[in-house]
Amino acid sequence: MDKMRKNVVIEQRINYNAIMKKLPVYKTIFIFFYCLLQPIFPFQEKEKSKAFRTKSTPYRILDVKQSEVTYQLWEGFQLMRNANAGDAPSQHELSLRYLTGKGFSPDTVKSAQWMKKAADQDYILAKFNYGIFLNNGWGVEWNPFEAFRYIKYAADKDMREGEYVLGLFYTDNLIVRRDYPTAYEWIKKSADQNYDPAKEVMLEFEKRGINGVKQKQKDSSTVTSAVKSNPPQKSSPPIVQPVMLEFEEDKTVETDDLTLLKELFNEGNEELRNTLGISKILSDSLQTDSTGFSLIQRASELGNPEAMTIVARCYERGIGVKKDKLLAAVHYIRAIRLDSRRAPGLLWRLINEKNIQTNFNQQASKNVTEALYVTSSLNGLGMIGSLTDEQALQILQIAVSKSFIPAVLDLGNCYSQGQWVKADKKKAVEFWKYAADQGNNEGKIRVAVAEVFDGTIIHAKKSFTELEQYAENGSVLAQTALGYCHEKGILVPINLSQAIYFYRKSAQRGNQSALSALTRMYDERRPKEKEFQVEE
Repeated sequence: MDKMRKNVVIEQRINYNAIMKKLPVYKTIFIFFYCLLQPIFPFQEKEKSKAFRTKSTPYRILDVKQSEVTYQLWEGFQLMRNANAGDAPSQHELSLRYLTGKGFSPDTVKSAQWMKKAADQDYILAKFNYGIFLNNGWGVEWNPFEAFRYIKYAADKDMREGEYVLGLFYTDNLIVRRDYPTAYEWIKKSADQNYDPAKEVMLEFEKRGINGVKQKQKDSSTVTSAVKSNPPQKSSPPIVQPVMLEFEEDKTVETDDLTLLKELFNEGNEELRNTLGISKILSDSLQTDSTGFSLIQRASELGNPEAMTIVARCYERGIGVKKDKLLAAVHYIRAIRLDSRRAPGLLWRLINEKNIQTNFNQQASKNVTEALYVTSSLNGLGMIGSLTDEQALQILQIAVSKSFIPAVLDLGNCYSQGQWVKADKKKAVEFWKYAADQGNNEGKIRVAVAEVFDGTIIHAKKSFTELEQYAENGSVLAQTALGYCHEKGILVPINLSQAIYFYRKSAQRGNQSALSALTRMYDERRPKEKEFQVEE
């Protein structure tokens, strides 16, 4: 029985999309979404285990030794008998079997119940894993604050996985107040126990200058608003590089092509991964053949901001296409509209190159459509201030009159957000629908989002299915919309864990709407205890 128990442990997938960029794509696992982005955070028991990932489940489990049917039945009977007799390790293992469907029909509720029984006996593995159940809302009501207590218990008992996850809790300002020195201390304890994910985070902390010394923490909203109103100076690094979910200034000097590719393949669509080959494209940096570029371009048109940023980079540097810095600026702006984390810094460096702004202005004076769009957008983004709002709107409208689709989309955004014009949701949809009718996928996504939310159920069901498809292809807009649907019960039953899943999937990539939704969901359920207060 002891041997069997050692073979049944859970190891959580981690998606390092928001903090870790150095692991191979097929190994990337993100830190804090460790618990929330994926439906379950499995536990790994030291180095003896071999993990595999099933196609039917998004979590990773350790294989249970296969045996004859008769032996399996007897094994399950013995396990159930021991669990009912109050044996905590047996209860823990039975929970995992219900979770993974090994010898028992999958049943998340029963899995949570047995895990709780083992946790109530202070069995450390069960304490940790039950915290993960609570943090994901699997088989129990979603309660990240109670999850914090269970995981802290494991950390206090020197469990390296518990130390690691507890450290991550101190980075995102959702459960407890962000405290990088405290995060550093816990994750270092885990790294000192030779836990590889913790060692990778320590490298990232070192790169960002984060250590155990107490220092004033930056507020992400302040950083973000400052970027919009006061763009960085020419020598500044990329603007909104997040640590975990929050938006922090990247201490690195340059965003290289390899980093952009890793981000794309971490969230990008499966077709790109299968066609280009992860190992080849990552070892060769940006793919230079036309096929590779066309696939990345297709992903960008499906609403993937990472792919759109790469397309911009290709035009900027002449990789796979003819160098065209004006088109590079167009694509960087489009990526920014989708909340790309890298594009603002890359665009800022581009427009501060010698003579670039002069060149763009000269082309705009000649009514070159792309230049009109770029000049208007740079003013709207606050990166330059050479035009009044009325002038910026006027030249954007000229670009729209030339049927330039990015301009059409942006004018729709203006009416949606009330920028430069009076807010008018109906008019916004008209512009997006025009773009959609021209075959533009971003337009289709924005129309689908609007149809889902406007209560037109006949169209909404079809639009909801389309959003699911776009979300799978990496659209942050679709992911955020699906999160809202699951949170509010629009066309699907209310499912908070699924809402958290989609919000985090989008927020970790820079989407501010998803991040705001996450913050709101936590705040609505925040206990009154002092340790859970995140506001100053």
